[in-house]
Amino acid sequence: MFKGQQFYHEHVRKAIIAFGTIFNGITIVRKNSDGQAIQSLRVPLAYSTKQKFLSRIENQPTVESRGDIAMVLPRIGFEILGLNYDPTRKISQIQKHRNTIQSNALNVKTQFVSTPYDMSISLYVFAKNQEDGLQILEQIIPYFNPDFNVTVNDLPEMDIKRDIKIVLDGIAYEDNTAGTFEDRQSIVWSLNFTMKLNFYGYVADQGIIREAIATVYQNPELIGPYARRTFSITEATATAVATIDSGSVNSITLSYAGDGYLTEPNVIVEGNARAHAVMDGDKINKIVVDDPGSGYLAAPTVTIDPPDDGVQTIDDAYRFVEEFDQTYE
Repeated sequence: MFKGQQFYHEHVRKAIIAFGTIFNGITIVRKNSDGQAIQSLRVPLAYSTKQKFLSRIENQPTVESRGDIAMVLPRIGFEILGLNYDPTRKISQIQKHRNTIQSNALNVKTQFVSTPYDMSISLYVFAKNQEDGLQILEQIIPYFNPDFNVTVNDLPEMDIKRDIKIVLDGIAYEDNTAGTFEDRQSIVWSLNFTMKLNFYGYVADQGIIREAIATVYQNPELIGPYARRTFSITEATATAVATIDSGSVNSITLSYAGDGYLTEPNVIVEGNARAHAVMDGDKINKIVVDDPGSGYLAAPTVTIDPPDDGVQTIDDAYRFVEEFDQTYE
């Protein structure tokens, strides 16, 4: 839609699944006149509109409509009623979330902060007698004071997990007892909820800053003698993880293949095991175990040398400034 960037994070779908999971597993017990349990029923749960449930409940199978089956009660259903923007949770739109791409340490994923919306949901409890309906209702109400939180993996690409607040706004009661004795009766409890959702936009890949130009002046007014130097960061060093079997190194798996290698780097395995790297261009293709070693109680640490031209750090920049100060003292 905007700039041709297609995305779909399934926020509403995840919220509906989380909401339904909360109420999936409610059980009622029916007792005889002596107070002994004679039947235990797990209440079915389904996503559908209220009118569909009512039409199924009112349906009376006849000889002519053998395929029609009346709905068994009790039953729970729920549906989305709408979405409304929530200005109370709004934050600055120019802020961004950032997350390092695990498969490529030279890039990060970026995404602007979420847009807050409230989703209205109604939960319907359908029962054929008052006792069944009250049993279900009393297994729900105590957990909402008046809200309940569920944790959802909101945006896996950015490693964002969020607690979604579900607020119980109110409860309505409906007793459909009108009609003749032959008509099927039903009791309906309607529980109205609000879910605090956050909608995220497009997740973009952004390269990290790998080169900086530092200009240092002797005079605070930025006049007079000065020195300038360019600092560049080489490709990130490859990383790997070892696994052991019966006290020996079984295999070494690359976590990140690195980049910018001109020659095969040294691979150092903690302990007495030995391994070497197999190259694929300027990246490492795999790590081969030459000697599995012995006596390992836990997986050893694997260290791989950085690319050949080394890595400049912020410490190099500080040293540059200190050398400049000493030159013009």
